[in-house]
Amino acid sequence: MENKMTLEIADVYDMGTAELNAKFEELYGFPPGQTSIVTIRNRIIYRIQELHLDGVSLEDREFLKSIAARDPLANLVRKPQDKVSKVAGARYERVWKGKKYEVTVLGEKRFEFAGEVYTSLSAVARAITGTRWNGKVFFGVK
Repeated sequence: MENKMTLEIADVYDMGTAELNAKFEELYGFPPGQTSIVTIRNRIIYRIQELHLDGVSLEDREFLKSIAARDPLANLVRKPQDKVSKVAGARYERVWKGKKYEVTVLGEKRFEFAGEVYTSLSAVARAITGTRWNGKVFFGVK
């Protein structure tokens, strides 16, 4: 007799796009965004395995930490560089799917886009694309 995890994984291969999107949101708590069906399916299968197998064991986590501790490139600390202007009146532009979008800085954590005020560039990017984006990456300031 097959175990429950194997049956759940087998069911994933029979799901259509709408079912995969719903399952992804059920497992992760947010929609998958615009990505391939293969990626959505793989992430769902990974999450099912993680839930059934309790993720990475404490022993394995400690082993991975010990490897990282010996690797100088695994422990580089990046200095925070906030290139987002906080000066009122500064503007950011982005062309997305053939349309130009402009955002105006109103001050600290205040950005105006299309007549609305947002608290982050990420919120503006989400309003434009309908998916989660790092706003600094979306507007090219990171």
